[in-house]
Amino acid sequence: MIDLDRVSKTYEKGLPAVDEISLHVDKGEFVFLVGDSGSGKSTLIRLLLKEIEPTHGMITVNGHVLNTMKHKAVPAYRRDIGVVFQDFRLLGEMNVFENVALAMHAVGASGRVIRKRVPQCLKEVGLAEKYRNLPRQLSGGEQQRVAIARAIVNRPKILLADEPTGNLDPHNSYEIMKLLETINNNGTTVLVVTHDKELVDHFQKRVITMRRGTIARDVEEGGYIEA
Repeated sequence: MIDLDRVSKTYEKGLPAVDEISLHVDKGEFVFLVGDSGSGKSTLIRLLLKEIEPTHGMITVNGHVLNTMKHKAVPAYRRDIGVVFQDFRLLGEMNVFENVALAMHAVGASGRVIRKRVPQCLKEVGLAEKYRNLPRQLSGGEQQRVAIARAIVNRPKILLADEPTGNLDPHNSYEIMKLLETINNNGTTVLVVTHDKELVDHFQKRVITMRRGTIARDVEEGGYIEA
């Protein structure tokens, strides 16, 4: 599903942000990616989204070799990857339904399919009754649920969540992680970047710890251990 073979990324003349990383994530896995700020986590996410190119090494995602992928093929490739961010990134002038539907409009879905799929997705994240609400009328946890609905509405094979609980209280953080676990149980490969030690320790998934651009630790059913 996700393969990195001796991948490095160096920005200009600095030290490598990612240094000779080799990594394999199977279809259907749930993986926590942890490490201090500057350890290379965000660079790794950007590489997987093909926002930046590796300096060395090969990246293969869902059968696509990113190194040789042409620019015009990138939008189609990204349709199989849902992304959730710490700051939600919802459009304030659009209601919940419209925010989620936007992702379907972007891939050319028909109005009929959108009217059917968006309510289904909102039900999955527990917001079926709030489809008309604007983001400012929702709690932080609810806004993140909308963001997750938007990320999965096109049924991506991979979900990347970059600090999805960073702006939430412990209760909402747990509920969001449970939702991501449910999405994973339904077949989506999930990669979560987080600093939340308690959540990592509680859910006991595969944990990859990065340090100074390298993988310092990779364990199954592990906890959060400082590298």
